[in-house]
Amino acid sequence: MSDWIKSAHVVGWLGIVTVVTYVIYTEATRVELPKGVVAYTDVVYKRAPWRQQKLDVYVPDARQNQPLPAIVAIHGGSWRGGTKNSYGREVSRLVNYGYVVISVDYILSTRNHPGWPENLDDVKDAVRWVRRHASEYGIDSRRVVAYGSSAGGHLATLLGTHAQGSDPETEVQAVVDLYGPSDLADLVRNPRALEALEMLFGKKPNEAPELYRAASPLSHVSSTTVPMLLIHGEDDDSVPVAHSTRLGEQLAAAGVPSRVIVLKGAGHSFKLDGEGLNLVPRIVGFLDQTLAPVASARAEVNRK
Repeated sequence: MSDWIKSAHVVGWLGIVTVVTYVIYTEATRVELPKGVVAYTDVVYKRAPWRQQKLDVYVPDARQNQPLPAIVAIHGGSWRGGTKNSYGREVSRLVNYGYVVISVDYILSTRNHPGWPENLDDVKDAVRWVRRHASEYGIDSRRVVAYGSSAGGHLATLLGTHAQGSDPETEVQAVVDLYGPSDLADLVRNPRALEALEMLFGKKPNEAPELYRAASPLSHVSSTTVPMLLIHGEDDDSVPVAHSTRLGEQLAAAGVPSRVIVLKGAGHSFKLDGEGLNLVPRIVGFLDQTLAPVASARAEVNRK
């Protein structure tokens, strides 16, 4: 057998092993779908000349009498990794508390193609898709929440500031941000984050400091910013807890209802109900309270 054929066989077997390993890993790390939840997966919400973006929709398996508020879940991964799949399954537990969960993918940064600002445009388009398809999935289009972790939390908070007043279809009514960065000009001091930020923008901080500031939620807080729940680990060494506490202070100064929960001893990327802590009741309590006035206003309009 020639060396070329031997090499081809080796490459072929390596490819098979890689695929099998990936499948095994995916199944081993797969988050189970909660009981009472139905998933509609890989729905295309955006088509572009050279790419398309997909989302997953998680709804109750029993038909509801009234449309439910929607949670647009945005995964983390330093703006260059992660997927909607396992993240959506984790957040889908909120379906059993009276929500429809939509987990979205968005463009990821590469060394040849920065992700900003297309990633923000993608999640805005996802919110727009949710509103346009609300009736198909039993969604109340007037109650949409942006929910994200880490880089996803950054994009979620931008949805709560950037979109307000510019395009009603991309507006959200509340934000849940888990350990997301709020000040990218400050985050560059962390060597672990610097590479991801340079990939995000395609520029070093000293080349475009105004870009780093403009992409920071802290730069956009105003009286029109929506209510936010910020949850952060006290010992986070990837995104310092000060990113949430400072954002909370600025929200309070602007008169925006907000809550900041600092988890003692927690680092970056924690589970909602891990290590004896269950954050679900706090998240649901915040959202129920925040969205109740919107629901009341809707009922009043319907009565008229």
